[in-house]
Amino acid sequence: MKTHLTAVLAGGLLYALLANSAENAPAVTADRISVFKAPLVCPAAPQIGCGSASKPILLDLEKQPGVLEAWLNRAGTIIAVVWKLESDAETRSKVATGLKEDRATELQGDSRDKAVQDFLSGKGWYHGADVDRLSEEEADIIAARLVRWVQAKSSLPKDKAEGLQRAFADTLRKDLTGEYARLNQKPRRLQDIARDYLDEEQVKILKQAIKDEEAVENGEKPVPKEG
Repeated sequence: MKTHLTAVLAGGLLYALLANSAENAPAVTADRISVFKAPLVCPAAPQIGCGSASKPILLDLEKQPGVLEAWLNRAGTIIAVVWKLESDAETRSKVATGLKEDRATELQGDSRDKAVQDFLSGKGWYHGADVDRLSEEEADIIAARLVRWVQAKSSLPKDKAEGLQRAFADTLRKDLTGEYARLNQKPRRLQDIARDYLDEEQVKILKQAIKDEEAVENGEKPVPKEG
């Protein structure tokens, strides 16, 4: 999965935004739901799904004939498709075939039943562009991790750390949710933002942290253990 930090780089305690799960799942019967195992876990925050990777898939699904809604679970491991009443087997098969291109495979049997039951609970599922909430949460996680890296290797006053984290999180949220792209704007590089809070030695520390974060997003390194 391509890193979304590159665009930001080229151009406070952690207050994680708790992503808003869908409060009410669609009032449909199980036979109108198909579920697909999907590789959409966020590399930088493996406890949640990747909003920026899943959003185009979900929005494209909802343009397909026969599809009423498309959802992602919080973990980023399952896509749920709610079919229109008039959808037929052929239509559903074509959609399932298309999802295979995104490495999503349809669940069957007990796995399907369990996933459908979870979906119908209405807890921890995100509809269409609502996966932006996951991207916002990812941005907060990355911002906090970068600041902790600098704090671990230098002296950084609390007020500067909190201000830097907020500034990072704001830029990353706008990038990961596509806000900059919609406005046709180029995001500031993180190291340029950091110069308002850090000295040159600390900026050098941050640059290494950014390289490590990119490696995590590209799957080249594991997420660093905290503590």
